[in-house]
Amino acid sequence: MPVMKRTVLICLLAASLGAAESPMPAPELLPPAEIQKRAAAFKFEKGEVGGTLHDWIDLDMKTWNLALSTVPETSSVLGALVFETLFGRDPVTLEWKPCLAAEVPARSEDEDGRVWIVTLREGVAWHDGRPFGADDVIFSFNDIVLNESIRSTARPTLQMAVKDEATGKAVKKNVLVEKVDEHTVRFTIPQRYALYLNLLNGTYIYPKHLLQKQVEGGTFATAWDISTPPAEIIGTGPFMPEKRTEGKRVVLKRNPHYWKKDEFGESLPYVERWEFRVLDSADTQLARFRDGKLDYLDVRAGDVDLLAKGAAEGEYELLSTGPRASWSYLSFNQNPRLRPDGTPYVAPHKSAWFRDVRFRRAVAHCLDRDRIIREIYFGRATPLWGPFTPRYAEYYTDDVAKYPFDLAKAGALLDEMGLKDTDGDGVRDDGKGHAVEFELAVMADQPAIEAMVDVLKKDLKKAGVSLVPEYLQFNILVRRISQDWDWEAIYLAYTAGPEPLLGKSIWKTGEPRRVWNPKADASASETRDWERRIDTIFDKAYSHWDPKLHAFDRSKDVELAHEWQRICAENLPHIYLFSSASVYAISRRLGNVRTTLNSLYDPERIFIRK
Repeated sequence: MPVMKRTVLICLLAASLGAAESPMPAPELLPPAEIQKRAAAFKFEKGEVGGTLHDWIDLDMKTWNLALSTVPETSSVLGALVFETLFGRDPVTLEWKPCLAAEVPARSEDEDGRVWIVTLREGVAWHDGRPFGADDVIFSFNDIVLNESIRSTARPTLQMAVKDEATGKAVKKNVLVEKVDEHTVRFTIPQRYALYLNLLNGTYIYPKHLLQKQVEGGTFATAWDISTPPAEIIGTGPFMPEKRTEGKRVVLKRNPHYWKKDEFGESLPYVERWEFRVLDSADTQLARFRDGKLDYLDVRAGDVDLLAKGAAEGEYELLSTGPRASWSYLSFNQNPRLRPDGTPYVAPHKSAWFRDVRFRRAVAHCLDRDRIIREIYFGRATPLWGPFTPRYAEYYTDDVAKYPFDLAKAGALLDEMGLKDTDGDGVRDDGKGHAVEFELAVMADQPAIEAMVDVLKKDLKKAGVSLVPEYLQFNILVRRISQDWDWEAIYLAYTAGPEPLLGKSIWKTGEPRRVWNPKADASASETRDWERRIDTIFDKAYSHWDPKLHAFDRSKDVELAHEWQRICAENLPHIYLFSSASVYAISRRLGNVRTTLNSLYDPERIFIRK
């Protein structure tokens, strides 16, 4: 049950410059392989039960109903500590391990890897003492997540596009979930899929005995709303909701009957209470941590040196988990279509520039990544040239096209397009009265982002291109890209897991979340060959079944992932920038802090030192 904080679409946009004092030794930024090697050798101590862990969330929770929640705060509190899934991933090896399941199924029940039998863990109880069993699993999958009348955020994870043999068209089919007996469930996947456990693991398990009436009565949308007494929120996890003070804090208490034990035979978890303070400002979080009122802090790049002094004096630890599982990028709106009112989403002359790879490559050459990393992120970031980070080495490749800072090359590409400064005003034009200028939408009130944009603006100006920053509040920025499609260029960040080819919704033609050209028609002339190849890669991924071995051939997925990265670097649907380093400050009150690439600690293993 890894706890990696607040993973949202714009996670990197929360970076800030921070202040700096006299330099002190900062945490060593180890290679990913070394971080995992040290984590594998980590020995857990036998902890003592007791104490309160002081944590934080950015915003107050809006609901106790995890199945309907769309905000990370609910997941941070409930998804990590109160509710559980059938499986989890070992944070060191990334291999699947059982959670509410008794074991990870080793072999499919059919010849093509579609039918999987899952045996459930016995002896697990809900927080109210009722036994957990197959009925709860069937209820959670079929009656909640796959129920079309319930707005479940997890439903897409249980649906696959399968080609209809009669029509040749893709139709959505659900994972079939059936009860075998009280402790056994059968899952049938619509088609061969190596990551079938990813499909199943997107669903938390909820208590049928408490929520069945609301589902059958059509009132599930209001079940477990934020006014529900915390004691009525029942899961199987290591902690139980105890109290909530609106706008201030959420407190969880230890589940004394949790099923998991440590290697010494003692019941977990160790921590008696887990308190989340609502702190919406990174500066406030920093101040609270330095005052000893928080046990954990996700450290901004500019605050590392500030905290290094306290770490050197033994007040707390500074730990790095390597490059973040995210990448920042700049993207141009390549949507050539018209709005419902007949006006274009992008001015036609700009659309022609944005859809020309030479323009995107020219802008890429104007990005001084080394300077941005050195001066704004204090050297704690890794330049990226493709859509995946070196955090997950198995799928990552550095063998892609690169665009080092080179204003001369940028100028040559723009010249080749016929974009030249014909009137001597320092800004190129197309010879038809259109200056080469574009607006860049970015999140407001982020000093590091503003500093980066200022660097890019000045360098683009040297190349004869005018950049006009447009600073927007987060909700407006999201609406622009997801609903209005009203933007020219945008700076965003995306967080990915260890499987790079899972993101069909942001890469495949026709998908609404494919930022550079959402809901495009794959058969239309606007879709280019390289985009169709990306579609094919995502369709083929995770489907290579070897009947002789009765297993999936994952080496094929590595090949596809490398090809996808090369295509993206060559054609630049996005211009990739960097992945910043993860640095955390941890109170020395906490014991058993095992840092891996994929988690900061194991929540049930943490204990408070006396």
